[in-house]
Amino acid sequence: MSAAATVVRAALREHIRIPDAVFDQLYPDHVRRLSAVHWTPIAAALRAAELLAPRCDARVLDIGAGAGKLCCVGAAAYAGSWHGIERDPDLVAVAVQTAHMLDVSPHASFRAGDALAVDWRGFTGIYLFNPFESQRFGGGFARVAGGAGHGEQIAATQARLTSLLPGTRVVTFHGFGGDMPPEFALAGLEHVEGGRLALWIKRSRAARIAQGR
Repeated sequence: MSAAATVVRAALREHIRIPDAVFDQLYPDHVRRLSAVHWTPIAAALRAAELLAPRCDARVLDIGAGAGKLCCVGAAAYAGSWHGIERDPDLVAVAVQTAHMLDVSPHASFRAGDALAVDWRGFTGIYLFNPFESQRFGGGFARVAGGAGHGEQIAATQARLTSLLPGTRVVTFHGFGGDMPPEFALAGLEHVEGGRLALWIKRSRAARIAQGR
């Protein structure tokens, strides 16, 4: 483990909100330059991880994981298993390498693919940080051929969310481009690093009936 990775891992294990510039030293230059716009800030990542993994058996899926910052922070700071799916294989390679540098590979895994083509129901938590904006506006990412349009992506995300089991936690940071399905109750809302960090919990049918929704 490099000196930089040792410092980062030790800080995260103590839930210390280190500057993003310190964490981003682990990334190659071309990925580091995208951090301010595209990667979850450390403060938001730590808080999101705390909300997503309240139990040691949590299984969290990061939709559009990019360079893997949320999963690496979550695996270093909290229990559970963290899984990222990202369409750009070059970013997946960076995420895998970062997890290796932080020695969290047993708890943080990444794969290349379309998150809307997989089943989300095996996870206890879902993280959404505007996952489709890079495909819509670019921003330094590799263009990946194929895939649905932006409106279709939002509708497919809402359908995936509706299919989740009651009790599933979803954390959004800057939203995902659409409205949460009515089956979800807003359990917390706070402002972190200039963005809205929201915790949503999927309600059971009985709970919705009792609340008249």
